[in-house]
Amino acid sequence: MKYFFLLFFSTFLYSADSGFYIELNYDNQSSDTIKTLTTNVDYDKGVAGSVAVGYQMDRWRFEAESNYAENPISKIDDTLKDTKSGNLLKFGGLANIYYSAYNDTKLVSTLGLGVGATSIDNTKDDKKTSLTYQGSVSLGYMVDEDWTWIVKYRHLEMKDIESKQDGFSLGLRYLF
Repeated sequence: MKYFFLLFFSTFLYSADSGFYIELNYDNQSSDTIKTLTTNVDYDKGVAGSVAVGYQMDRWRFEAESNYAENPISKIDDTLKDTKSGNLLKFGGLANIYYSAYNDTKLVSTLGLGVGATSIDNTKDDKKTSLTYQGSVSLGYMVDEDWTWIVKYRHLEMKDIESKQDGFSLGLRYLF
């Protein structure tokens, strides 16, 4: 336990550059079920990603994130569908805040929280926009002062839609 405190408090000795940045992420999504209004939609793995722009002030980062996901629908209301007949589309925006711990290595760990909105369209005339919130933890590798590779775990929930999404993403951030 004492090593944890030494590691944690040693991060206060190090800092990061400040400035604007852009971050791109590719998300690894799994199959899941989502309930929009009165419709249950089962979907398969699809394509998902996000882009964020923000400002870094030493250990703190503030950003606006836009995310997109497109998944093939496998079932709507327990009825099998032809996978070529439709996709579940998710488009959202979040305001995020992060705290990063730096040390004398090139690794940086980060905790984050975000809130925003997500719009869901299941191609059955069932569109819904919902309050969205997330928590994340990530580990980054600083290639140099500007470029950082990131592996992020995110837990995202939508208030009015029965869906909880957990997943990993791979990202790249460039600090201007």
